[in-house]
Amino acid sequence: MVDLPDLVGHPAFPTSMEALVSSNGGTVLDAARAALERDEAAALVVKGARLLPPILPTSLRSRDSAEGVRRVAGPGDEVPWPTGAGWLEYEPRIAAILRRGVRGAGSSREIEEAVFGYTLVSDFAVRDGSGDPTPRPDGLPVAIGPCVLTADEIDPQTVFVTVRVDGDEWAKGNLNGTARDLLDEVGAASRLEALEAGEAFAASPLSFPQLDHRIWPGAEIELEAEGIGVLRNRIARQG
Repeated sequence: MVDLPDLVGHPAFPTSMEALVSSNGGTVLDAARAALERDEAAALVVKGARLLPPILPTSLRSRDSAEGVRRVAGPGDEVPWPTGAGWLEYEPRIAAILRRGVRGAGSSREIEEAVFGYTLVSDFAVRDGSGDPTPRPDGLPVAIGPCVLTADEIDPQTVFVTVRVDGDEWAKGNLNGTARDLLDEVGAASRLEALEAGEAFAASPLSFPQLDHRIWPGAEIELEAEGIGVLRNRIARQG
């Protein structure tokens, strides 16, 4: 982990990921990449750094989302077990973060050019003892991370995603159709209202045939995608 503002050494360089996304012109990213290639980058490594959520999006939308405010958890954060839950239904997702405002996107190329990058999302639905869905409690977070991979470094159509629970591989599959659907959702939303830089769109939960979505207290969940890395969270034990 390197403190980019210190490394770049320019007073106008963004000091947060949110600011970087909203002022992400080519010169800003080019300056960051050039600085990371300099020898002095090693001297500015932050010792003992702990990964936080890589970005706090101005909004996190998805086709199945409900209005409201959700707490954001980062890599390694514990997810509390909701009181009264019978089990949790795991919803692994990939999310696209917008780098600029867009309205009335008319082509797939225009939509792709509006995307700053991609990250992973671990979300959870709550089921009662009978398996019926219940509303998400306010304290149940959505986990985001471990990093934002810029759009020029990834082809989301070809990425493979792996889900592991307690070290066992539960599912592995390609994002091809999911990534196309995600960009279509961004385009559809842009035709209804103006979208802003910093907004994020999460795909519908990845639906691998072999994935058992039921999660129990104490489980450690790992969601991994090529290039983005591993988003790891543990579910708290009851009591």
